[in-house]
Amino acid sequence: MKTPVRLLLLMLLFLQPAWAGESGIKPYVLSSNVAADMVQKVIEVKEALLAGGFEWVAEYAPDADRHIVLITHDQLKRIDSGDSGRYFLLPLRVAITRVEGKLQISYTNPVYYAHAYRVSTDVSGILLRLQQILGMQQVFGASGLSVEELATYRYSYGMEQFDDQLQLASFDTQEQALTEVERGLERRSGQLERLFRLDLPGQSATLFGVAIKGGPGSDQAITAAVDVAPLRHTARMPYTVLVLRGSVVALHPRFKLPLDFPGLARTGEHSFTAILRAPGAIEQALRGLFDGPEE
Repeated sequence: MKTPVRLLLLMLLFLQPAWAGESGIKPYVLSSNVAADMVQKVIEVKEALLAGGFEWVAEYAPDADRHIVLITHDQLKRIDSGDSGRYFLLPLRVAITRVEGKLQISYTNPVYYAHAYRVSTDVSGILLRLQQILGMQQVFGASGLSVEELATYRYSYGMEQFDDQLQLASFDTQEQALTEVERGLERRSGQLERLFRLDLPGQSATLFGVAIKGGPGSDQAITAAVDVAPLRHTARMPYTVLVLRGSVVALHPRFKLPLDFPGLARTGEHSFTAILRAPGAIEQALRGLFDGPEE
């Protein structure tokens, strides 16, 4: 049953914030965990989101048990352009994941990622909209992080932070940069799949969503290696590439992967060591956009 917006606002005022766990802010929200048909549930989720004022961006099904609906909202597009991290916040992700015969409906917590991307604008209203439309059972994604911890997040000493982005290429004009990214995606279609292109007119900014299809940095390889907790992190996908005023950048995978799995152990089974080759493979795949023809 949907919760009225007024009641949700009262909850925020008088109770612990819905986006925070007992020990801090967590990256994902579980909406429901039900026995249902995958195709029908995907349709229901999309229709509810569109009816609730969200804008469809793309869909991604990395395998038969996972489906991601990517959406955005005008409120996110209107965030002050001084917050450069806002571009990475634009595509919200809603995941439908089949686990042991049931479907987990989950979505990314925009408050968590806004703090991690150093967006000063309050986006809790977007979370309230998602809660009203899809519901909320619990937040999850390992132990929570404080606002201060997210603003300076790094997995461990010496690893990258938000500002340490991959500088993939630079061109004289935005138009030239977009042309070269499109060419690279077509040329590297065996390794990278273009899922969406989100243009922001008048801002010289375009965000591409890409699926990484092969090797240790692929979406499937990372999922198999570390996404094994009872509640899945499917909503972390896909990777994004930003073209901003002629520069092509991406979040560094040694920042982004741990941010999506903040409770990942450093060693042992299903730990960071299980995806040790993934960051380099992701970087190589993205830099390959501007290499020669794929061999």
